[in-house]
Amino acid sequence: MIKFINKLDDLRNEIYLNSKKILELLEKRRELAERIGDVKDSEGMNIRNREREIEILKALSYDDFESYVLNILFEFSIHYETQSGINFNTLDYSETIGETKYLKFSGKHENLIFLLSQIFNPGSVIQCMNKHISEIMEDSGHHIVDYVEDPDIVINLNGSGNGIIFRDGSLLISERFIKNKNRIYNIVIQ
Repeated sequence: MIKFINKLDDLRNEIYLNSKKILELLEKRRELAERIGDVKDSEGMNIRNREREIEILKALSYDDFESYVLNILFEFSIHYETQSGINFNTLDYSETIGETKYLKFSGKHENLIFLLSQIFNPGSVIQCMNKHISEIMEDSGHHIVDYVEDPDIVINLNGSGNGIIFRDGSLLISERFIKNKNRIYNIVIQ
């Protein structure tokens, strides 16, 4: 039994060190994505280049798991490429409710859900019992689970919740949510 515990501890330590290296590489990738976003912005280029993504998928992925991870990395990069040119302090918040300022987006409910999926951090963990909404979130690189123990945010699609409001064909996103979104990874959508 002692040998098993020591072996388990050794494996856990190895996976810890591996995770630490992965996080260091992801931080470097984030920095590179921001720099790429600056270049694309200054040259008026589109952020997404699906042909380049397909080229990388063909060169680097050999199975579904690797393709899935690469697609998450693409979303991760696009997220930071688009964030590089945004100054959250200068956004034009188009609606105020009480003391809170909101960005307002109008459109079809499905399109607003897609927009919300793009605003969440790449790889967020989402609990959502609505199959259609779960598919939209999953297609955007988020992990759909049956239960989130300690959510960073709970969003009610029939009203308001934690800085996100759905009403009358509109999605309102609060200034507080925008400024704190980099800390939001565990999400419940009701």
